[in-house]
Amino acid sequence: MARNLHKGVLVDTNLFIAFLVGKYDRRQLTNCRATKAFQPADFDLLEAFLNKFVILITTPHILTEVSNLAGKLSKSQHNGFRKFLGGVIASITEEPLEARKISIDENFPRLGITDTAIGLISRGKYLVLTDEFELYGSLEKRRIDVVNFTHIRMRHWKNGG
Repeated sequence: MARNLHKGVLVDTNLFIAFLVGKYDRRQLTNCRATKAFQPADFDLLEAFLNKFVILITTPHILTEVSNLAGKLSKSQHNGFRKFLGGVIASITEEPLEARKISIDENFPRLGITDTAIGLISRGKYLVLTDEFELYGSLEKRRIDVVNFTHIRMRHWKNGG
């Protein structure tokens, strides 16, 4: 992980929406259908992990999913969150990759566009943070630097955090 601190971290969709909702209004974590699995303590742990990195990486596919998942916030939160998201987008690094290139990768049928793009974009460049077991296993198998947030949670919980 240390070698990636200055390169950047690519955060998958579930964790990125939890991080953004928590940054926007941590009370919304348990109110938003897309982030109900995350408690404020999870957000704190996620934020502490991400704050170690100089660069936050995303893809257009992740941003599309995040924007769509934001629709699961209460109606009164939509506009405010999307304005907040716009500010975040201006401050992060977006790595585009054409769907036609993603769709010919051997992992596409199993992982879909977003997760296949994560693997293709991050290889040899970025650490990936995910909580999805299938994506984690796929990236690890291909020797792509990956951390499973569930493992961070468990270690933190085990250590009395």
